[in-house]
Amino acid sequence: MRRCLARPAAVIGLALLALLAVAIVFADLLAPYSPIMADPLHSLESPSSLHLLGTDVSGMDVLSRIIFATRINLLVGIVSVAGAFLVGVPIGLLTGFYRGFVSALVMRLFDFIQSFPVFVLGMALVSVLGQEIWNVALVLAVLFVPLFARLVRAEVLSLRERPFISAARCSGASDLAVMVRHLLPNALTPALVQLSISVGMAILLTAGLSFIGAGVRMPTPEWGLMVSSGAQQMILGVWWVSLFPGIAIVIAVLCFALLGDEMRRLLDPTRHRR
Repeated sequence: MRRCLARPAAVIGLALLALLAVAIVFADLLAPYSPIMADPLHSLESPSSLHLLGTDVSGMDVLSRIIFATRINLLVGIVSVAGAFLVGVPIGLLTGFYRGFVSALVMRLFDFIQSFPVFVLGMALVSVLGQEIWNVALVLAVLFVPLFARLVRAEVLSLRERPFISAARCSGASDLAVMVRHLLPNALTPALVQLSISVGMAILLTAGLSFIGAGVRMPTPEWGLMVSSGAQQMILGVWWVSLFPGIAIVIAVLCFALLGDEMRRLLDPTRHRR
């Protein structure tokens, strides 16, 4: 922790994470208005003392919607990446340890999934499952499983022939013991680093799917949906409806990118230690 606090990037990342956490926990107290209550009499009002960040085309307060959208965007991002991690890591461990037809078949399935453009596959899955928050999280989890599985598999393939694995086998350790006690702890570092980065990617994908109409539906407060609804008024000089949700996306993605980079530095066994 002392080394982290000595690095500006880590301090900024932790500060942004604290800001997001405050918005999630205290959204009901921080938001001055309801995030889903329309007020046509105050449609497209510019930022003022009454509405600090203005209102959208339906008269909903932009600040209130941004605060409540933090819950949804981070919930979808964290849940989807956590699910992909819990599924992808065991698959990568098994396919790296047991090489054969089944392992090759699983890898070809992952190749098939990753051959599709992310947005095209996401749109197809969401259209089949329905435009609900948990369906978006499920779709993102499916897209991220191959990433974690490949990271762990690559590490396992490089570790399974090391002398310490041979020593564990000679001592009578079973395959399960070798995988869980010796391979998994040494193969997790890339996947752990990817966790934070993937949360930022999931937030971007969630916002992107909502922007093109394949994510959550109105009046759900979601950053990408807010940017999409305000983009139509940009040409008319109504810049605040899209700008402020876009800044929120930048802050969230930057937060997890910085934390992921610092986690990589902390978990790198070859880095110089003072």
